[in-house]
Amino acid sequence: MKVSIIVCVYNTKEEYLDKCLNSICTSTLEDYEVLVIDDGSTKDYREIVEKYNPVYVKTENRGLLAARLFGIMIAKGEYIAFVDSDDTVTFNYHAPMLEAAEADDCDIVINDWAFKTEASVATCKGDSTISDSFCVEGDEALKKYTSQCGREQSYFVMWNKLFKKELLRRAKADLEATDAIMQKQVYAEDVLNTFFAFKHAKKVKNIHTGYYFYHLHDEQSVSVSSFLSLVAQVDAMTKTLKTISNNIGNNKYAQEISEDIKSWHEMMARTHYSYAKALKEDGACEYVKSEYKIEKLSLSKAKDSYGYIASGLLGKNFESIDSVMRWIYKKGQDVSVNYDACDEYIAASLSYIEKKKGIKITYSKDAEITIIRKKNSFKERLFHSKFINTLGMTLFPKGSKLRSFFKSKL
Repeated sequence: MKVSIIVCVYNTKEEYLDKCLNSICTSTLEDYEVLVIDDGSTKDYREIVEKYNPVYVKTENRGLLAARLFGIMIAKGEYIAFVDSDDTVTFNYHAPMLEAAEADDCDIVINDWAFKTEASVATCKGDSTISDSFCVEGDEALKKYTSQCGREQSYFVMWNKLFKKELLRRAKADLEATDAIMQKQVYAEDVLNTFFAFKHAKKVKNIHTGYYFYHLHDEQSVSVSSFLSLVAQVDAMTKTLKTISNNIGNNKYAQEISEDIKSWHEMMARTHYSYAKALKEDGACEYVKSEYKIEKLSLSKAKDSYGYIASGLLGKNFESIDSVMRWIYKKGQDVSVNYDACDEYIAASLSYIEKKKGIKITYSKDAEITIIRKKNSFKERLFHSKFINTLGMTLFPKGSKLRSFFKSKL
């Protein structure tokens, strides 16, 4: 088996999990398995599981980190990918990643992603994994990983990558040799996994063939809504950063990596200090100061969010676009299509189908099949402009109600 896709679920809405599994199971990927690791949910997912027939394992509630590590151990594929249970992928996401991994003998392949809300779908133009193309080897891999100092989540999350299974198992062994694993850890667990993976990776590259849709909603575990949730995040983050700082090893860029992690530490201190100020609870700010061991803290700065300030709208009808391309892929016959040839995603996907299926896809304005990207209004484009994003992130501190309202309109 080539690929194992691990989906960890804990009380996710049934409709979210249904869309997640559907996006995976109707993709162009072949010779794969889906592992649904249910981390002790109180919800009943039998109806959804029976529909897609993944490998379904229910465990006691031990947290996302433990669930992912368990998935890594039972996976049968040569490569492993992760999809969060409330997210989706475009129909041609993982297959090109596997092709790139095998063609170039890569330990890690990174692909594009986008934020998805009820209002819009948008990529982050400042994210270097999306805006640039790179291939790094040896010690340069870990240097690349820390160079953005935690400001671009695309490096430390698990879900936009394809990993060699043996690399993740080696990373798992190193992680378990430390005292970094916290009980039921959810926040920052991906940093622990990806740091050790990049540390041992011989080659890492990125490609641009599709999108992973990171679904922003109110029920996410990363939100800070109380003093207890702030404490949990601060404890997890400070311990995680200390762990990775102590495990750089003999990398030839060790000094630079150490400085990057220090900047990461300072940035997260500002982030959690901003949340603490917004909570307006006694002891919150003092707790952040004591745990990050920084006497004088400032609120988050614009540079902390540079990767997200400039965004590009993708349109809101990706599901209908992908459904047409899935139909063409499944049909496997020559076809004439009417589409905007300047749309890189559609053009690249149709080209992939041509190559994969050995069919001919021609363009015609009179074609029977039409694929149209829904245009965004002036108001939508204005809200996603760099000026408005910078203004909003500057005026509305993290954790504030105005910040949440602003983000909900994006």
